[in-house]
Order: sequence, then structure tokens, then C-alpha cells
Amino acid sequence: MRLIVRLNARSDAVYDPEYHHKLRGVIWRYLDDTPFKELHGTSDALPFVFSNPFPVSNISEGDRRHVLIASPHDALIESLSERINTGDEFNIGELPFNVADTSLFGVDVGEPGTTGTFSTASGVYVPLKRDRWDEFGIDPEYDTEEIGWAPEYSLDVFRQRIRENLSWKHDIVFRDYLDSPEDGDSMLFKQWNQEKVYSVDVPVTTDYEWTFVVSKWTFGYKIRNNDHRRWLNLALDTGLGARNVLGFGFINDE
Repeated sequence: MRLIVRLNARSDAVYDPEYHHKLRGVIWRYLDDTPFKELHGTSDALPFVFSNPFPVSNISEGDRRHVLIASPHDALIESLSERINTGDEFNIGELPFNVADTSLFGVDVGEPGTTGTFSTASGVYVPLKRDRWDEFGIDPEYDTEEIGWAPEYSLDVFRQRIRENLSWKHDIVFRDYLDSPEDGDSMLFKQWNQEKVYSVDVPVTTDYEWTFVVSKWTFGYKIRNNDHRRWLNLALDTGLGARNVLGFGFINDE
């Protein structure tokens, strides 16, 4: 399920491409006194994923912007819908907004045979941890325990990590429900088109900032069967890749 929050700008502002931590904080504050608050900081939880404030451009007073929030937990989205009220201040760091209104809606890629395209509204973060560098055949020149996928590494590595991450999410949400998406003819997507690679500095705690290397994509698909349909709908609810609760990996179905 998804919630769209429509916002009116209270004053002029310069768009902040590093909005992630600030917008995440706004959403968590609306969940402060709900049962979903306990998901905060839990490593195996999938609370929500959110879009960038869009359209992306510098802001003039009175401009309209939008934020989309998705979750595999319908009740979480419904709680946000009940708590985010028209007229609320909805400040994303230095971007000053008031809530114009909100709307709830579901998403579904469609019946088997349907074709379509996913586009990443925010960068996808695919972590490559040191203990798997040999497996992936990479030897980065960094003194770190984790790096983000970049085009210098194989596309097969990106595909593998996307599948593994979505399978992990499936096990949290559905348990013993569907077989894992496989490669070859049973691929999750038919086309994997990289659009852009860039880095974003995001505070992950109050005193620690991390530079995330992320990538934007379009993914073409043709729905093979109802199991494949459910995998794609799961991706719409949870996002692709890691650090979704920071806003990475949010996708739209075009």
C-alpha cells in the first residue's frame, strides 16, 4: 500500500538532494506513539520506503511537491494516513512545507502477460560486504568493511544482490510463500538499464555520516505468472536493494 502526501511550500528554498535522513525523521515522528515505533532500528524489519520530494527543482513559495510512502504493512500506511493532517507543518530539513492533503492507494503490476517498466525514484543501494569480495571477484582499494555496487563491478553481481535482498524481504513478509526469483528465463526483470551512478552523504546516526554510492535504473518486465506478479508487487512495497528506510530503492511502476 502507498500514501501520497501533497505539500505546499511556505517559502522559497533550494532543493536538498540529501533529504533522506530528514524525511525519514518526519515519517518516524508520525509513528511515535504507534506499535510500529518498535520497528525503528530493527535490522530485520521492513517498516517503509519513501520517494524523494518531487518534482525535483528549487522551490518557490506556494509550489506543490509530493512525497510517496510505501510499506508491506497496510496498517502502518493507514496509521500515517490518519495522523498526517491537512495543515500540518511537514518540514524536510530546510524545506518548509504544509500538508495540503493525502491519499491512500494500492499498487499492482497486473495480470500475467502484462508488460511494464519500473523506474527508481531514488538511488538503489546494493552493499558488497568484505566477506564476499572474493566470491564476487572484486578487490576494492578501500579500507572499509562495505562498499556500494558501481559499474566497475559486474552487472551479474548487482542482479544477484538484488535477488538475494528481495528474497530476504520475502522471508520476512511472507515466510514460506514463494520460490526465490531465479536467473535465466525466470529472471525478475527482462531489462536492467542503468541510468545514473552518484554518491549521497547521509547521517545514519546522530554522530556518524556515511557516503552511499547508489544507482538509478529502469527495469523492464513481463509478468510470467501470479508468483512473479507477487514478487514485483513486493518490490513496489519494500523498495529494491538495501537501506530502504533511508529512502533508497523506491520504485514507481510506469
